[in-house]
Amino acid sequence: MLSMLVPGLGHLVVGAYRRAIVLLALTLAIVLAAGGVVLAHPELGLRLLVALLVLDLGLFGLRAFAVVDVGRSTAPMFVAALVVLAVVPHVTAGYFAVRGYTVVDRVFADAEPHDVLPSRGVFVIGRPAPAREPHLPQGRPLVASRQVLEAADPAERPWTTLLLLGTDEGPGNWGARTDTIILVAFEHGTRRAVAFGIPRNLINVRVGGNLPVFREPINGLYSYARAHPDLLPPARDPGASALKLAVSQLLAVRIDYYALANLRGFTGLVDALGGVTIHVKERLHDSVTRAAWGEPKPTIDVYPGRTYHLDGHHALAYVRSRKDSNDYTRMARQRCFLSALADQLDPLDVLRHFESIARTVEQNVRTDIPLNRLPRLVKLATRVNPRTTLTVTFGPEYIRSRRKSDNYPMPSLRRIRATARAALLDPHHATAEGTASLAHATC
Repeated sequence: MLSMLVPGLGHLVVGAYRRAIVLLALTLAIVLAAGGVVLAHPELGLRLLVALLVLDLGLFGLRAFAVVDVGRSTAPMFVAALVVLAVVPHVTAGYFAVRGYTVVDRVFADAEPHDVLPSRGVFVIGRPAPAREPHLPQGRPLVASRQVLEAADPAERPWTTLLLLGTDEGPGNWGARTDTIILVAFEHGTRRAVAFGIPRNLINVRVGGNLPVFREPINGLYSYARAHPDLLPPARDPGASALKLAVSQLLAVRIDYYALANLRGFTGLVDALGGVTIHVKERLHDSVTRAAWGEPKPTIDVYPGRTYHLDGHHALAYVRSRKDSNDYTRMARQRCFLSALADQLDPLDVLRHFESIARTVEQNVRTDIPLNRLPRLVKLATRVNPRTTLTVTFGPEYIRSRRKSDNYPMPSLRRIRATARAALLDPHHATAEGTASLAHATC
């Protein structure tokens, strides 16, 4: 049994010191080699996967040999049982590695995206893309951006920005509207982040390429760009790329990557993680679009001041309901739900429901994050401190005017960009002015 745990320990007990030293040395060498491989290849990739699988196989071989060799005088059935026990963790580790790599290889991109606007620090600059970067959208300087962008130096620390998109793709819905649009900016080295909630019904947003301005609500841009991919530079997902360009110009903030999930992906992920506990702050009684045919319509019936544990079905109704509220409170509710989901993430639950999570992500999630960037981004996101993280909702005060024909709002670019800049560069001033709120206080 000692040999099964650490090859060589059993030989020490029976006095086979020479073999014990050799087996312990080989075990230590494999462990050190695994650590060296991870340090030498910190980015996910096929080479790292193959190297770890080979080392995993080698360690199993050592354990099996040690058990059989030191147990030659023991009952064969007992030795065989120990060998079977020894193989289980190695097969499990190999399965997790291969299945996990297969999922992320299909969901994540192969290379950096080419739809990131030119920037100075984290802020977009109002100049055309240089000739050496023909893949970047060309166009005139951003409207009303000079005062915002040139008033101060860029942030001292680098940022990574991620556009989170949730589509209403599901039974009875034509196309795929992005009713959830949240830009999250992670500041390196401070554990601080800022989440910006973008109203879904803003019109006349600037895009780029052969689509200078999108006249309809921004939540319809995704489907429109996918139906007209020739209007924009080639991209992994024309719809998501169009939204990156539009939101980037709306806030004058560089957007590095996007991550998109549909209704079924949302419910499946919440269920796979065992549900989420939420402290409710508003009365909600509503039903929303089902995630798949054959399912009952998700409903929510909750009261403020109470705590509820929501499965995926009810969580979908919770984040999408706006019958008893409005778009702006719904945006805040969605950000709080995502924060709660991240805070309550349990690694053991992830392992227990690994296959379900893998299948859900594989079928319902898309992103342009390069695979080799994933470990760094995960480390950056999991270190975020909600007590220093800000949330911003661009509510009615950020509307410049409304279109007379349908009352859709047109954004005040100057005010939106000034608020975004303040939240990123001067969080204390932003919270004092009331343009941003601390995440832990609002949720």
